[in-house]
Amino acid sequence: MSVQLHQILNRFNKPKSGSVLLSEPYLNDPNFRRSVVLISNHDENGSVGFILNKRVDLTTKDVIPDLMKHNFPLFYGGPVEPHTLHFIHKIGDLITGAQHIVDGIYWGGDIEMIDQLIDQKIVSKDAFRFFSGYSGWTAGQLDEELNENNWWVGKADVDIIFDYDLKNMWRNIVKKLGQDFSYMANAPEDRSWN
Repeated sequence: MSVQLHQILNRFNKPKSGSVLLSEPYLNDPNFRRSVVLISNHDENGSVGFILNKRVDLTTKDVIPDLMKHNFPLFYGGPVEPHTLHFIHKIGDLITGAQHIVDGIYWGGDIEMIDQLIDQKIVSKDAFRFFSGYSGWTAGQLDEELNENNWWVGKADVDIIFDYDLKNMWRNIVKKLGQDFSYMANAPEDRSWN
């Protein structure tokens, strides 16, 4: 079985900016258990991403009260620099300095423009997602973790990235990986329950 699974995993493309990483079902790291990570940057120096399916019981006003007029739910982006605030959005060049990740998905930019764009009804609050901290890998580290089968690589799109069904996000994306993985979407959280 492990040889067959390894052969299946080798069919995945290498991660790149705009890929999603899906933790394998029994990954022991509590930071990444059943997580979906959007890779916002991947190059020879390493990788940066944000966990999409772990909301925390805080909002942007809780962490930086006077940053913006509008308040947003806060997600746990990952264990690196947990006291930093990051955001992704789907409004592109309407925010100065936004970095293109993949079609329809952008990272950061001038945060002071957000209130104005919402107040003018140019965009809605649903166009943004805010994160505390991020997920990061040094050069070669993510490749090592992929070789150890800790992650599966999927393709990102706007519907996946901004899906609010957080409880089922991991499962729903695993099902999209194809027949070879659909049975893993319903794998129990504890391997001993099999």
